[in-house]
Amino acid sequence: MKNKKYIFFDLDHTLWDTDRNSEESLSELFHKYELLNLGVPSFQEFYSTYQQHNERLWGLYAENQIGKDAVRYHRFHLTFQDFGLHDQVTSEKLADDFMSITPHKPHLIEGAKELLEKLKSSYTLAIITNGFKESQHKKLKSSNIEHYFKKEHIFISEELGFHKPDPTIYYHAMKVVGTTNKDECLMIGDTLSSDIMGALNAGWQAIHLSPEGIQHKEPVITVKSLKEIEELF
Repeated sequence: MKNKKYIFFDLDHTLWDTDRNSEESLSELFHKYELLNLGVPSFQEFYSTYQQHNERLWGLYAENQIGKDAVRYHRFHLTFQDFGLHDQVTSEKLADDFMSITPHKPHLIEGAKELLEKLKSSYTLAIITNGFKESQHKKLKSSNIEHYFKKEHIFISEELGFHKPDPTIYYHAMKVVGTTNKDECLMIGDTLSSDIMGALNAGWQAIHLSPEGIQHKEPVITVKSLKEIEELF
């Protein structure tokens, strides 16, 4: 990557395997709260329904249309309701348990450590994430990749007060790492609407991690795996 000095990663779905870690936690909680006995047909149906609500609410959160607690609790309230369960107390306990155990899950996207190892000696590595502040540091630690990033180079939207795709978070990150040259910055992320569009709006180059290989009109590099990114350097 010509002229690049600073490489910024999204965390969830890009380095940390959000789907695998979340599914593992939800499977444990599905059995702990005996949801099968409460009328939920199967774990897979529960998980699929949860994913739909979770994705939609995170999108609204990124657009500043809802707050943190709406994501944290409503994804479970709505999932329960879809199965005819109106036990708000149980859904909130499950939500709290989920937030407690999931960040400690260690699973990474395939190729994450190999890519970080390759880049660490030649580039300054940083994180820009819309995730919750109490979770993101735990995820980095539990997956054993925290040491690749200086503490001050972990930019969490909740701590800063603005979310991707707001270019303000990208400008702030440039200032902290010590550059005014947009051409030196590269963003790697899985979400076109936040990670990639935010980087483009800030004048950065971007790599879109899309396992489906979806191509876009936007001037981005699209890859299906982190291994492909490693081969670009």
